[in-house]
Amino acid sequence: MKTYQTNEIKNIALLGSSRSGKTTLIEAMLYESGLLKRRGSVEEKSTASDYFPVEQEYGYSVFTSLFGIE
Repeated sequence: MKTYQTNEIKNIALLGSSRSGKTTLIEAMLYESGLLKRRGSVEEKSTASDYFPVEQEYGYSVFTSLFGIE
C-alpha cells in the first residue's frame, strides 16, 4: 500500500437517518474503487459493512464500519 502524508488523507463520515442510503453508497464506492467485484445488497444481506448477524437480521447497520479507499 502506498504511504500518504497527513495532508493527503481525507476522512469522511456517512451519517443519515434510517433507509437514507448510507450502506448503498458505501457499497457503490467500494465497487467503483475496485475493492469489491460485486455490489452487495441490504435486501440480500450481502453488504460489506453489515456483516454481523444482528445487522443482517434487522436489515440495518448497528455497528460502525471503517473502510479505506484509494
